[in-house]
This record gives sequence, structure tokens and C-alpha cells, in this order.
Amino acid sequence: MTVLRVAFLLEQAWHRVPGGTAVAAVESARALAERDDVEVVGLTARHHAGDLPGLLAGREAEGRPMLPLVASKLPRSLLYEAWHRIGRPRIDRLAGWPDVVHASGGAVPATGAPLVATVHDLAWRRHPEAATSRGHRLFEAWLTDARRAERIVCPSEATRDDLLGAGFDGDRIRVIPLGVSPVAAQPGLADQLRARHGLVGPFVLWVGTLEPRKNLDRLVAAMSETAALADVPLVLVGPEGWRTDVAQTVAPLGGRAVVVGSVAEDEKQAWYEAADVFCLPSLHEGFGLPVLEAMAHGTPVVTSAGTATEEVVGNGGLTVDPTDVGAIGEALVAVLGDASSAARLGEAGRVRAADHSWSRTADGLMATYREVVG
Repeated sequence: MTVLRVAFLLEQAWHRVPGGTAVAAVESARALAERDDVEVVGLTARHHAGDLPGLLAGREAEGRPMLPLVASKLPRSLLYEAWHRIGRPRIDRLAGWPDVVHASGGAVPATGAPLVATVHDLAWRRHPEAATSRGHRLFEAWLTDARRAERIVCPSEATRDDLLGAGFDGDRIRVIPLGVSPVAAQPGLADQLRARHGLVGPFVLWVGTLEPRKNLDRLVAAMSETAALADVPLVLVGPEGWRTDVAQTVAPLGGRAVVVGSVAEDEKQAWYEAADVFCLPSLHEGFGLPVLEAMAHGTPVVTSAGTATEEVVGNGGLTVDPTDVGAIGEALVAVLGDASSAARLGEAGRVRAADHSWSRTADGLMATYREVVG
């Protein structure tokens, strides 16, 4: 068996709001590191000694491998710009002359080795209002750089279709779904969270980064305009992104809105277990990790039709037109108003999530690496 050395971009873990793409990069790299046919080294920009983000810190206690990291001499902004504009500095010597370099989402490292690039979504093209002008420039630059990769990895058929529409060669695209690591919440923590926030009855949970394409305003409208949801709280878990005034957005709900903000991983898992229904009516997703996470906990899911979350949820939840406020409300009422139906959805979601493991993601990545190495 030939052991491949793979240089894997992990700088996303240091971004101000890491998001699902950073989780996907770190968990994929960790799943690869657990194999005996690959050596993984993580690529980062320059950071202060000991400056390790939460996604990468403290994994020994969980029995998961620590990822060896090598850092450029350049800080992130200069490194990303140099890779794009002049194709330097190459990372090959720094990373110990890898067999494959994986640009795991976003910036594309300069290298002379075979290159694999992940593109999670093209949301900024589908919804131009959902990105800043600077974001547009960065995303377009990275998409251009990804075209020089021997293989393009994406997490869903929806993103594959967008890549084909953007002119990518379909023979070079590989669809590799993301995974989930089912983690039981600490015993009693879900009840503690309910008590802490005064949640004595059913509530709707939303998890993600607060930004325009997440369609939070329509979820709020559905909960404020649907009579059967008049007393149901909405719990929001996750960091603020940009162009979203959370207080103003949730104002129609008054005291029924519980804005939790960013939380540690154990608390996030407890929120999934505590919730009666999870709702993510995004306008566009490349995959939708929170949907899969909720399903892994057996929490019934309501999400968007016509985007990647419909692929993820399958028969494990309800899908609705995310632009139809009435449909969102009706789906939530259907779950909250029928305990047996909610239980069936929850169990179907749990079964479906069991098919999405990070080790399966790693299998797909290794097959792709073998292709480009030849």
C-alpha cells in the first residue's frame, strides 16, 4: 500500500466566522488522519504561537488525532493575495513535498504538486445580495484559481450543477457529501438550557451564521403570522455574520425570540436534543451541515426545497419553498401538532444521518487523490 502525503488547507479554522466550510475542512482532515494510507499535514498562514482555534484545539481528550500544522511566513491576507496574483509562495517545501495538495474551500495554495480543490457553493452568484463587494471579488478569484485543479470536489449535486453552469468540466468534478459525528449531549444539559431560557413548551431551533441568505426574516414572519405558532419560541444559535440586524429581524416575535449566539460544541449538541423541530429555510446552501446535525439527534427538520438541503434531508424531514412564508409556517405546525408524525420524521432523519460519516467522506477524498496521483 502506497501512503500518500496530503497537504490540506486548514486556514479557514482561523476565520472570524469559521462556519460550515471550516468544520468540513477540519473534520475531513481528521478523518483522513485516522487512516493508515495517508499522511495529512495542515496548511495555515502565520499566527501567534499558541493561537489555536477551537475547531483544532483540545482533540486529544476526544480520542481524535491532532493534525500536524505548518505555517507560512505570511499573514492570511497577504498569503491569499500572493497565491492568487503571483502564484507564490509555493507550499511544497514547507509541507514536506506532498503527493497531493487539497485546497479545501476558498483560497487555493500555490503548488507544483497535483491539486484538488473543494468548492462548497456558488451562493454569491445565485444571490448577489448575499455577499459584500469584497466577498464577491474574493470568491470569484478563488473560483478562477480552482479551475487549475485536476479535480474539483463539491458536497452536493446542487453545487455540481452550479459548477457546470459556471463552465467547469463535468469529468473533473467529484460529488463527495459531508459527514456528521453523532455526539450525545451531556446528560441533563438540554433540560438545563430549557430552564435557563424559560422554555417550558415546544420551541423551534435555528442554527447557523446569521447572514442574509439564511432567510431568517421569512422564518420570523412565518412564526409571527401563523396563528398556531403564536406562543412558540424561536431559539437562534450561532454567530452573527454580516448585514443582519438580529434584534430588528426578530423584533416581530418579541419575547419569543431567544438569541443565544455562538456556543461551545457541547452546548450546540444539547440544543439539538432539546428542540422540538429544527428549521433552516435558507435560500441557498452548498450542503447544510446543521440539517444533518439535527437529523443525527433525531430532531425533526423543516428545510428548503430546491437547494442542497433537500438532497441532505431526503425522507428525513419536510421541505418547503423558502420564499413562501405560509408554507414554512404550515410545515412547522405539521410537525409540532402531530407527535407521532414528528417521531417518524425524527427517526427517519436519524437513520439517514447514519449514512453520512466523515470516514465515508475521507473514502471519497482518498479515491480522488489516487486519481490525480495516477
